[in-house]
Amino acid sequence: MRVELAWVDALLSRWGRWALRCESGALGFASCSIMAGSGDGDGFDTAIPLGVLDDDMERVDGAVRKLPKILRLTVLEVYQFGQGKSDRKLAASLGIDRTTVEKYICEAHRQIALDISIPYRQNHAQSVNGGTTPARIQPASA
Repeated sequence: MRVELAWVDALLSRWGRWALRCESGALGFASCSIMAGSGDGDGFDTAIPLGVLDDDMERVDGAVRKLPKILRLTVLEVYQFGQGKSDRKLAASLGIDRTTVEKYICEAHRQIALDISIPYRQNHAQSVNGGTTPARIQPASA
């Protein structure tokens, strides 16, 4: 599948696993596991993936929830339920063709990137000054 924003794709792949764990009653990624072994590769590594925080996943989750319904359903199918499915099977499960799936994923990537890149709206004072911070008012001396 063609991906326009690779960093959003990687983030959504991590989010997909995180969201499935949350839905199953777990809260995000596990911090440790009794199955983890001694770190020599004999067990599973269920710790948080490097560079990922639960807060980051919550921001991604919020961005996914804000998507229009068809984009949200496409993202859920591709990143949560479609792990290991071919593009053809993903498209069939959504009832649309592969090019439409790609179009929806690219649009979802753009909207998610915008939503998580700008978490706060610009306040009015900053927009009036052309994006600069307002000048500091000096207190009157006595």
